[in-house]
Amino acid sequence: MCGDIRYEITGPMFDVVHCHCESCRRQSSSPFVTFFNIDKAQFHYTRGTPLSYESSEGIERTHCGRCGSPVSYENSRELSIFACTLEDLTLVKPQAHIRVDEMVPWLVLGDDLPCFEKGLHHCKLPIVHGPSKLPPLSAERVRANSDQTNAGRDDFPRDR
Repeated sequence: MCGDIRYEITGPMFDVVHCHCESCRRQSSSPFVTFFNIDKAQFHYTRGTPLSYESSEGIERTHCGRCGSPVSYENSRELSIFACTLEDLTLVKPQAHIRVDEMVPWLVLGDDLPCFEKGLHHCKLPIVHGPSKLPPLSAERVRANSDQTNAGRDDFPRDR
């Protein structure tokens, strides 16, 4: 957003998805995020270094230290870059919705992308095509997911 962080990708983007997990929602302050995966060896920062923190065990998230824009999500298997960090969003075309088990109940989208309860690689087949055909989530399910996601929130280090 502010231009302090710039990067270069020399390889292909893959697994372009809309993620509906609560952790991505909290980091972005949005009902879902769009990201793509890349080979870590084909990525490097050309300007600045984002701040990082461990959002949960084994998960590192980064953001710009100046404006706070989310940049990436990383674990031992993948490096995911938030699509809205691209200068040209036409470079990506989402392939699916993931983590629809945590999708907010008031969100209705009009696409026909496949929807996966967890991630693309956690199950072989999508549960449905098109989010508008998903069963509604109960308030109890949303609260249970929230309690589980927030369990370690108070353990985050505070710089004060």
